Amino acid sequence: MNISTRPFFNALLRRPSDQARVVLLVVALVAMVSVLGVTTGSLGLSAAGVSDSASVGEPVALDFSADRVATAADTLIDTTLVALPRTLGPAAWVPDGRPGDLRIDATGDVLPDDYVAAEPAQVIRDLSYGPDEFHRFDLYLPEQSNAPVIVFLHSGGWIGGDRSMVPEMILRFVERGYAVASVDYRLAPDHPFPAPIHDVKRAVRELKVLADDGDLIDGDRMVLYGTSAGGHIAAFVAATDGRFEPINVTEAQAAHDSSVAGIVVAVGPTDLVQMYDHPNAWARGMSGAHAGCEPCTTAQLELPSVGNYLHGDLPPAYWAYGDEDPLVDAELQGRVMADAWAQASGSEYSWFDLVEGSDHNLTGAVVNQRLIEAFVDQAVGR
Repeated sequence: MNISTRPFFNALLRRPSDQARVVLLVVALVAMVSVLGVTTGSLGLSAAGVSDSASVGEPVALDFSADRVATAADTLIDTTLVALPRTLGPAAWVPDGRPGDLRIDATGDVLPDDYVAAEPAQVIRDLSYGPDEFHRFDLYLPEQSNAPVIVFLHSGGWIGGDRSMVPEMILRFVERGYAVASVDYRLAPDHPFPAPIHDVKRAVRELKVLADDGDLIDGDRMVLYGTSAGGHIAAFVAATDGRFEPINVTEAQAAHDSSVAGIVVAVGPTDLVQMYDHPNAWARGMSGAHAGCEPCTTAQLELPSVGNYLHGDLPPAYWAYGDEDPLVDAELQGRVMADAWAQASGSEYSWFDLVEGSDHNLTGAVVNQRLIEAFVDQAVGR
């Protein structure tokens, strides 16, 4: 199941005002086709083929910690989710997904290839959370009231995509009693960093207002789930509660903060310095567009890099990356950040899932869906 419910370019081109974005995307596409070829996938666009990790340029490393452990823990996290002692160290590993169907096999870890989630009890579309045309979200509701919330942030390299791109693996949470809010955010190059950060923080506040106004959702039990660029936004929002906050919010939104109970990051870039220097044809244009510079200095790229903002009160985080991703390096973008998150707040707050044999397209058929769901349940106290 692809994360996009329609072709990526159709989703992008339905916005007639985005001419600059289209030009940027087409230029990157032509460059990629000439080098690697392109396939569409569940977490946005990725190059067809696998980049040799040895060919990836060394990043300008951020000094997360002088004694950061470079290698991940050898012990797999226990799937019974017994509370772990609070310790500093590398992120906890999670087991690789194994074939299984969650509908019929309680021990299955992944979804079948043809999985289709049940219809939500109610879908409320085109809800507004701010003044811009992008400030909209769709809300998928279960039968249960006061539902915990998955805030889904779409992929698209910060320059494309929209809230319609909700995969079945996300809608499955509605089956399990969660609400899903799929959020649009402003896109580069017209709206570079920190515009999408402000937008998602405003959306989180608005969802908390909505929770106050009725019994549809529980604003205290909210998890950000971002894919690719959406994963970067999820991690940045979670790390910067109290910073990069939106301005000119409504009085009701101002009564709430933008904190969340946890995050799930799937193939999300976290270090834009390394991303900008990546040999993949897409990486430089997209990261530069998001940072709002071309050419970009290291200082300009460090500003939207997540590692600069870690602290000891981070929410739990689940990091899923493909070990053959040709665009977002699983080690330099995923494991380094997962370990740094663990160094800042404790190993039990950071779970790292390296999906063997997978690229930038992590579908429900390859990720450890059962464990992601168990992680989210734990984060919201279910």
